[in-house]
Amino acid sequence: MPSRFLLAFLAAALFSAAAAAQDEHRRRLAAELVVMAGDVRRVASGAEPALHREGLQDRLAGALSSLPLLLRRAGGEVTAVPALRVALARRDWRTLSARLNALHRKYPLDLSSLLPARATPERLRLGEAIHKQACAGCHNAPATATKLPAFNLFEQVRHMPRAEFAARLLIGVRGDRSTAWRNPFSDLEIGALMAYYENEVSVKANIRVTP
Repeated sequence: MPSRFLLAFLAAALFSAAAAAQDEHRRRLAAELVVMAGDVRRVASGAEPALHREGLQDRLAGALSSLPLLLRRAGGEVTAVPALRVALARRDWRTLSARLNALHRKYPLDLSSLLPARATPERLRLGEAIHKQACAGCHNAPATATKLPAFNLFEQVRHMPRAEFAARLLIGVRGDRSTAWRNPFSDLEIGALMAYYENEVSVKANIRVTP
């Protein structure tokens, strides 16, 4: 009898772990779609320098190459990817944006665990400490004469849609080819970073923030 209970417990634990992994894959996919849509918007605006537009297009091409894997891991279909690649090759930003938005509606990004309604003083202190230790070196004084600069994060949170900034933060500190992070930050730490940037911008704009 005990062995039967043990097997049932192990089966439940494995199912729970698989469900958690699936949820994380879906969130990573959703965040990538938001970032890609933001990159398309920046390219299409014509406001970016030519070098930065080239970098954004390279990043879009790279994201499209890994999108089928992200979709499969999230339990999705890859049938939408060829049309996205065609639109990118043709520099058809309107079509690419529309198709990415359609995928985003299918795989929405849930940021509830990252963006709590209130930022406690402890959370703000944690975000500040992480920024100073891990982010400030590259982002406080970005080298803009590159294809993909590490832009100032305080400026980005001011001028970028909140969900897009959070998605970029989520993908960036989770680790990719452009970062050296081996141990990704937790949701608590990522949320603390987000709260810190938003709070600092609000304070500088003389907007009172009640933690």
